[in-house]
Amino acid sequence: MPFCIVATWWQITRAEDGNGLSYLYSVEWPVFAILGVYFWWMFLHTDYDAVGLKGMQNQVDDPHDADDADDAQDAQHTQPAPIQVAVVAQRGEEDDELASYNDRLAALAASGAKTWRKPETHVVRRPR
Repeated sequence: MPFCIVATWWQITRAEDGNGLSYLYSVEWPVFAILGVYFWWMFLHTDYDAVGLKGMQNQVDDPHDADDADDAQDAQHTQPAPIQVAVVAQRGEEDDELASYNDRLAALAASGAKTWRKPETHVVRRPR
């Protein structure tokens, strides 16, 4: 923020000297300062256990007050639906390579997403 204040003052002095583009920059730097303060505020006051994917997982793992039926119904509507894999029988004979590929896709879909958030799980690539 102090840098933005100094940059604003510098651009105002350049604009007074005749540089017309500096009028735009003298307005731009305070906007950057406001955005910086806003993002800093959000960084400090965001509960990362309650938002995003982690918040959704916490909601599924620890549902709110299960004794109250209304709250349980509300929690049920907000929980993400599990991924279900439908196996469709194909007509005719299936290629062995296609069958193994479909089995691999079904296994991946059943095991859930593999992301950097779960470092204990690894995706194994088969050699070519």
